[in-house]
Amino acid sequence: MSLAKSLGLLGRRAATSAVLARGLRNQTSGFSTSMFGQQEAAEPSTSTFSALESRLNLKFKDSGLMEQVCTHRSYEQGRGVSNERLVWIGKRVLNLHVGEHLQKTYPNLPPETLQDVQHANFGLMGLAEVAKHFGMQPAMRWTPVVKEAPQVGLTKVLGKSVQALIGAVYQDQGDAAAKRFIAKHIVHSKPVDVENVMVIKNPKLMLRALCKRKELQYPVARILKETGRFTSSPVFIVGIFTGTRMVGMGYGSSIKMAEFRAAKDALLKHYAKEIKGIDIGEEEDGDFTFVPQENDDAKVGITGHA
Repeated sequence: MSLAKSLGLLGRRAATSAVLARGLRNQTSGFSTSMFGQQEAAEPSTSTFSALESRLNLKFKDSGLMEQVCTHRSYEQGRGVSNERLVWIGKRVLNLHVGEHLQKTYPNLPPETLQDVQHANFGLMGLAEVAKHFGMQPAMRWTPVVKEAPQVGLTKVLGKSVQALIGAVYQDQGDAAAKRFIAKHIVHSKPVDVENVMVIKNPKLMLRALCKRKELQYPVARILKETGRFTSSPVFIVGIFTGTRMVGMGYGSSIKMAEFRAAKDALLKHYAKEIKGIDIGEEEDGDFTFVPQENDDAKVGITGHA
């Protein structure tokens, strides 16, 4: 092939490559837009805030309060009124009444575990799920930190919007109304997870310490049932006893594993004992006195001398 023909062929290939590259860039640009550069949501209107207010069965005296609830400080670079102050007071009102509920419902949980349970179930991540259930997303006014990834930071923004909503109810309608709102929409909206929050690293040691503190007999593990001891897949069922009372039971492929689970079961029955029927929103408006539940261990099998 002559040099001229070779140069011509290379030129045609270069032109074809350029066309393909431009097409690929255009396709990639469109793909990025569809994935990350979603069209900006329409600005929430007054009707959006009114609909949200009606959906939650609220009627604020201040007609602009729901708009403030849904306005994050990032919106318009913080030049207008945001929900920061409502978040501040709402967080404290929420912690007070949720803490009261947990204190009444789980009288045996240590304070540090109560704090962990409250954070795990009623922290910003949990509140963000509540906001989604309320349908607050279309009403939110905020500016994402990363415009190409608008979901980044949304969980925190939604969680704080629920805190602001509680602050707004407290500010506009008083503590009794805020307490009823928290009881109905926050506390009783889902089961409280205690078992997965409570850290039990050495259950047998913790159980021995608990029995000593309660002046109970030393806990003893006893095999209740077993099968396949000399096979490759044995199963053991172990009970933990203090005296004649069985306080926990567990199973495992080894006696040691079964004892571990039995001791953990005994501890969870004690610490995670739940008083049913607690409703922090049932008090009438006005002053009330908070009386904590008695620490009644007898009902869960771990008792001490009077």
